[in-house]
Amino acid sequence: MFAAACGPSNPVLGDWEIDRDDNRRGVLLTVESTQLETLSFGREAIASPGTEIPVGYVVEEDVVRVMRGDGRGEHRIELLQDGRIRVELPIGVTAVYRRAGE
Repeated sequence: MFAAACGPSNPVLGDWEIDRDDNRRGVLLTVESTQLETLSFGREAIASPGTEIPVGYVVEEDVVRVMRGDGRGEHRIELLQDGRIRVELPIGVTAVYRRAGE
């Protein structure tokens, strides 16, 4: 049902952190207050501090759709030209992330 989430076929796998240079102040405050400054996309789950959600992925051209295993819908991740991602978060905001440590 879901596209394979391993290897180079899924470009979002790994650890990400909020890009403080490319998000509005309101987005940064919202992300900080909900502890979503970092996200870790694993093969079978997304993790943020204190939370892990089972997921499946559908990889399209420049979009990865994350299908939540808890039945609470899906989230869209847009792949940006410079290697960053734009994530629709479950808190009602969209934020730009970069690879952790970059």
